[in-house]
Amino acid sequence: MIEPVGGLFRQIPVTLMASPTTPLPLQGLKVFDLGQGVAAPFCTMMLAAQGADVIKVEPAAGDWIRANPVRYRGHTAASLAFNIGKRSLALDLKRPSAQALARRIALGCDVFVENFRTGVTDRLGLGRTALAAARPELVYASISGFGAQGPLAGRGAMDPIAQAFSGWMVLNAGDDGVPQRTRSTVLADQICGLYASQAIAHALLRRFRFGQGAHLEITLVGAMAAFIAPRILAALLGRGEPPPARFPSPTGEYATGDGLLTVASHLPSGFAPFCELIGRPELKTDPRFETPAARAAHAAALKAEIESTLATRSAGDWETLLNDGGVMAAAVRSVGAFLADPQTRAMGLVREVVLAGMGACPVLQVPGAPSWTDRPHPPTMPQVGEHGRDILREAGLTAGEIEAHVAEGDVLEPAPA
Repeated sequence: MIEPVGGLFRQIPVTLMASPTTPLPLQGLKVFDLGQGVAAPFCTMMLAAQGADVIKVEPAAGDWIRANPVRYRGHTAASLAFNIGKRSLALDLKRPSAQALARRIALGCDVFVENFRTGVTDRLGLGRTALAAARPELVYASISGFGAQGPLAGRGAMDPIAQAFSGWMVLNAGDDGVPQRTRSTVLADQICGLYASQAIAHALLRRFRFGQGAHLEITLVGAMAAFIAPRILAALLGRGEPPPARFPSPTGEYATGDGLLTVASHLPSGFAPFCELIGRPELKTDPRFETPAARAAHAAALKAEIESTLATRSAGDWETLLNDGGVMAAAVRSVGAFLADPQTRAMGLVREVVLAGMGACPVLQVPGAPSWTDRPHPPTMPQVGEHGRDILREAGLTAGEIEAHVAEGDVLEPAPA
């Protein structure tokens, strides 16, 4: 059993059901997943979470997110997060015969997802025009950094590039004004993957209603722009750079007796109740802090006054006291503390599920999707090429044809355990 963060997952009950209570929304639909990295695989994982049969097509070395040296039973944490529920087919797409095989499988799918630079799929015979000519109802999603138009069309991009290009880093600047990249996750890729999965779901609905396929183009830069729409609109409407995002005190982060506390109280009317709750009513009438403008002008002094009081108790104590009094606050938790919190367990955000080929493993629930535990069969966690023969058989290949493709090197299989 995988036991990160001190075996905390032992505290999470295993919930395995013999069959789903309701049909999965995308059950019966096939997705050809030609993506690598994060944006496209994250998108297709979202589709798998809704019941789609996702065929992950990858090279012999596998998707590059499998390459991290820290591994758990042959998988990286990123691979576990983004490949759950998929099946793997490994093809050498440098070979024309493997390209033809990929095309045959793709034409039997309902959705095609790729995140190559512009023109790559065309050279492989897997471009939108070629596939749509044979299967007009196909939903074809292209994920890229900058899209297919404009002077930067075809330029590669990853999360740091999208954060830098979109203005996010400047908007995310620290108090010192230095632009900062969000480093805790691949933000642009995952936002892009969310938008892509949503767009695919909508395109499938249109297909079912009107019989039309679609070519969707979703970009990392476009996803970041949509994500920060209010700040971009502020720049357009204000005819200049948007002002720094600063919220009036008491909103902010404060040192307490044993860690940091975050307070969220954006309305001016929230200052007085906060002062009462922490036992500092005199701050309300201090001339330096009486108005929002005054509090902004004396922010450092106000923070020092607040922290001198918060230092007398723990962050957890203040969290309880403030929330009970109607002021939203939360102690700043580590991942381990988050996992151990009774609320996390009560919400079922992390479950332990038996994965085919891996056994018991923690998984994160996809918000709004059926639980990974609520399925007739355990979700897959594919090794590279693990399901190749099954996928080819389903595509109509005979046993002899499959053996020939394997022998010729078109289809690559995992090494014997």
